[in-house]
Amino acid sequence: MSKWHSDRGVQAYVEDRLKRGIYRGIGEFHLSAADAGGPTVKRFAELAAERDLFMQAHVDDVTVEQLLTLYPKTRFLWAHAGMSSPAPTVGRLLERFPKLYVELALRTDVASGGKLDPEWRAVFVKYPDRFMVGTDTWVTSRWEVMRDYHRDVQTWLAQLPREVAEAIAWKNGERLFPAP
Repeated sequence: MSKWHSDRGVQAYVEDRLKRGIYRGIGEFHLSAADAGGPTVKRFAELAAERDLFMQAHVDDVTVEQLLTLYPKTRFLWAHAGMSSPAPTVGRLLERFPKLYVELALRTDVASGGKLDPEWRAVFVKYPDRFMVGTDTWVTSRWEVMRDYHRDVQTWLAQLPREVAEAIAWKNGERLFPAP
């Protein structure tokens, strides 16, 4: 739905679902910076802040910055680190916004050819509590590549200090999304 950000029906649906009390976040959603102030986005940000939920945004760096500026009380999980945002941009946003967390699914550029990029390494070491590896299986064919994808992730994680690698691999996820 290209207009979900201003659709009161979507808002009512999500509000009804949240009454179940089982959710840890809202999203993954796509959005442009121009639509970040839409009434449904605003309401979701309010709900997320009130209930200590994450909003998981699959957006570029301009849009995530806009969201974090508009909704400073809300925690955001940035899906795929924006897909193409470079490490220095991600680091700048993490420095500026303490409620930003980053998920790394599909970011093969973190370690092209199996070698951890030095800029990504620096950001991981500086903000080890703000990153998580992830999977993105939006279509069933993605399951076929998960084994290879996770082997590649384990390869670059092994190039980090153990405590940083463990935080990114699983400890941050366990801390931020504890079992009920």
